[in-house]
Amino acid sequence: KAFSWRTNLVFSLNRNKIKSLFGDYEEVEIDGQIVRREVPDYSNKWFPGKPLDVVWDYDIQGIWQVEEEEAAKVYRLVPGDFKARDIDGNGRYEALHDKTFIGYLQPRYRWGLRNDFTFLKNFTASFFLRADLGHIADMPQALHSWSTYDRNSTSNVPYWTADNRTNEWPRLTQDNAPFGGGIMLYKPRSFVRIQDVSLAYQVQGGVLQYLRLNDVSIFASIRNLHSFDKWPGWDPESTHTPMPRTYTFGLNVTLK
Repeated sequence: KAFSWRTNLVFSLNRNKIKSLFGDYEEVEIDGQIVRREVPDYSNKWFPGKPLDVVWDYDIQGIWQVEEEEAAKVYRLVPGDFKARDIDGNGRYEALHDKTFIGYLQPRYRWGLRNDFTFLKNFTASFFLRADLGHIADMPQALHSWSTYDRNSTSNVPYWTADNRTNEWPRLTQDNAPFGGGIMLYKPRSFVRIQDVSLAYQVQGGVLQYLRLNDVSIFASIRNLHSFDKWPGWDPESTHTPMPRTYTFGLNVTLK
């Protein structure tokens, strides 16, 4: 009788699609078949039939390792450089033939879960979980043009060496020239965040009459307690800037 629990769940998603652009059509070969399609706007990365936030870029498969030196030479690259999928298999990275759709910039799904508790008559507590799921974001800090000598100035971004190998991050002076149309590294931006946690105590009994008070409550709360994610930067929501954690303690007093 001294316990209650209330839960609220909110779920949302947003979908959009470009139906048509400028009305210009072309015939291209896709999977061995000639297909007639509307010409995309490559400069703005707008594609008929695709969402506005679709990411069109090279599908990076990892990093060329020392044992793959000869294979990397085919693409004029060396161990420590990005290894991308060669879609048409012609030994070159060409923007119009080898770039593909690798994800979305905006969350595909969002949800929020709030729980409120009352217990021992005088205590109330709540916690709020929030999630943005299914999207990616660019990580320019991994490119040598961002900072050749130090990638750790704004986020924890390591780099490949022959003695300290990784399949996630390239060498400090990796070569981007063989990638037609430029290249960008993208990382998962999905997260589940413990957004708010709070606890309050309502003072009751004769002490209120003795102090001639109508109401007294003591409370404490934490905002942005923790984020579960795989984003290598500061925070998956703010991307490359820190997200503060806030602690609040308070006392509410109402006089008679």
